Amino acid sequence: DISKALLLFALVALGYAAVKRPPKHDQRCKSDRQPIQSNCTHRSFVYVRSGHKCTWTCGKGPFVTQTECDGVCRTPAVCTWPRPFESCTNPFKVYYLQPHTGQCVPDFRGCRYTGNNFPTKAECQRTCKG
Repeated sequence: DISKALLLFALVALGYAAVKRPPKHDQRCKSDRQPIQSNCTHRSFVYVRSGHKCTWTCGKGPFVTQTECDGVCRTPAVCTWPRPFESCTNPFKVYYLQPHTGQCVPDFRGCRYTGNNFPTKAECQRTCKG
């Protein structure tokens, strides 16, 4: 029956959408916006790609705190952070810097790519020199 086949297809598609991984890179970390650091009445934070770091800027930047910026954009600051242990329905493989060995190792219990959770071993190694 065609209606049963369509229902099955819809359920499979819905299931696939539910297990979709988060994006590897947040759009806020791809901006080329340069920080403005004079005549400030309000400070926020922006990711500077050329320096692979977060810094303050005047006005409304994409991040409220430097910690938020470092975590989302995975700057070298996160390499010494504790691992985010979370529980999620569909964990996936991430890489993190193991502090005792200084090596980037896999973990199959990742829920998101923030902090000391990298989508690839190469990015972990580039960021943390591990």
